[in-house]
Amino acid sequence: MASGNHFFSAAILLVQLVLASNYSFICPSYGISQDVLATICSQTQNQETCEKILESDPRTKSADLSLLSLISLELATKQATKTYNTFMGLQGNSSDPSLRRSLGKCVGLYQDMKRKLQADLRLSRQKQFKKITGLGQLTTLAYNCENGLPSDSPTAAITENTLLTIQSAIYVNEFVSHST
Repeated sequence: MASGNHFFSAAILLVQLVLASNYSFICPSYGISQDVLATICSQTQNQETCEKILESDPRTKSADLSLLSLISLELATKQATKTYNTFMGLQGNSSDPSLRRSLGKCVGLYQDMKRKLQADLRLSRQKQFKKITGLGQLTTLAYNCENGLPSDSPTAAITENTLLTIQSAIYVNEFVSHST
């Protein structure tokens, strides 16, 4: 009978360990593990930058997947707004009519991007992660803007930051939608 109790105790201990390890993998009190961030960010152009982007929000350390979705979309919205404001300023300061038109197109594209991100933020807040499907369009908008500017335009760096932030949001939300 003693060996039966040891087997039962060992089985219970094993179940507890498995549950504890799975729970700590994405437990709100522990936050998203580095393994999860690495899995998500390994799909982007630059894993290290993706991780830095997500970890720039202090909530990431204690976030569950739902909150990570929201954080990634808030970061993308913040970056899109910053880029939009940059293009607005450049457009207002440009005396070249052709460049002003190109920058005006970028302003319109980034307005559209901000609208799409606001819709995705609403879906994330409602935990409707599977409906967040249009993030890939945001990279197209950013590329369309940059490709419409002269090759010597000083906007390449901010566009790259925007693209990397959007990529982070894309892969976070793909991961979340497949995990929930």
